[in-house]
Amino acid sequence: MISAASATRDAADGAASRLAGAGVPVVRALGAGRDQIRPHVEGSPHLRHGRFVNAEPPSPPIESDGSVLRELLRRPGRPMRSVRVLTPAFTAPGFDDDRADLAATWLGHATVLVELDGVRILTDPVLSRRCSPSELVGPARLHPAPAPVAALPAVDVVLISHDHYDHLDYETIAAIAATRPEVLFVAPLGVGAHLEAWGISPERIRQADWDQSLTLTVGRAERALTFTCCPARHFSGRFLDRNLTQWASWAVRGPSHSFFFSGDTGFTERFADTGAAVGPFDLTLIAIGAYDPLWPDIHLNPEEAIAVHRMLSGSSVGDAVMMPIHWGTFNLARHTWADPVRRVLPSAQSNAATVLIPPPGGRIDLVHRTGDGLADPAWWERSA
Repeated sequence: MISAASATRDAADGAASRLAGAGVPVVRALGAGRDQIRPHVEGSPHLRHGRFVNAEPPSPPIESDGSVLRELLRRPGRPMRSVRVLTPAFTAPGFDDDRADLAATWLGHATVLVELDGVRILTDPVLSRRCSPSELVGPARLHPAPAPVAALPAVDVVLISHDHYDHLDYETIAAIAATRPEVLFVAPLGVGAHLEAWGISPERIRQADWDQSLTLTVGRAERALTFTCCPARHFSGRFLDRNLTQWASWAVRGPSHSFFFSGDTGFTERFADTGAAVGPFDLTLIAIGAYDPLWPDIHLNPEEAIAVHRMLSGSSVGDAVMMPIHWGTFNLARHTWADPVRRVLPSAQSNAATVLIPPPGGRIDLVHRTGDGLADPAWWERSA
């Protein structure tokens, strides 16, 4: 007899093979166009002349001597040696039924499988070789994906922060949607248009604007979780036309536990408002990589990430745990591969913040403070 889990994996393998065999059409991977997006976003108070804007004015421009492209082509962000990657125990007997109260498995970049009060939430799933509309060009992974879509356990919610290629990957989304009909997709306003363009039924999509909340009853135990769409400082767009869809961070609260997912963002004092309104959190997933003085508005540097963690945690900072994301998987900036993690740890220590950094594929149980790779806290030094 073929088990349900085996059938799901076989179906996922088939979907992935069909995608790989045909090649992901670049035009399809671009997603929805302006006319398809417009009905999803009409009426948002955050639109200005048909485009979303940040709440803060842009930082003053910094003059560049033209060396940025040369430095990026030099690829300073590549590790010197192979990155340690763990294979998650997703397919181990009993894993599908053993859902933690609060655990997180980092699958690279901003992709994390969070177990929250028995519900499984997958953030910004990107498991392809490149974050690009084409498998021929664009930033390639610096380490293998810890698990393909076929090896993922049952997932209840896919949580999306915005529509950039390194956070919304057509191939990964298509494979999840085709093989896991129970999954709901939660996204900022307008991103649902891309999902619909890729054949996902509107009944499976939930969208929210900044400061709006969605309460969903999900998972085998039918737990009620609240997803609050929080302001972030970034931009959106999959081709030449920018800012037609919203970008966001997310606060997710279950009956007993909670987590915060930064997505992509630059620094903004509005995170203090978020912490006061919907915090504190047991776990924060905060981006620490791909920063540069030339684009301070769109990505946090490591010290700013710790500051955001403190804003979100308030007086509970001693109890909260931060897991850094958005580093080590794709070379998207001029800093070295290990610079984000080498900078974030001293900042955490001086700010009384707890930071846990598993290798790709590593899982941390936040309730018991145990996890894969934590016995070797400086595992990244062997790759740097």
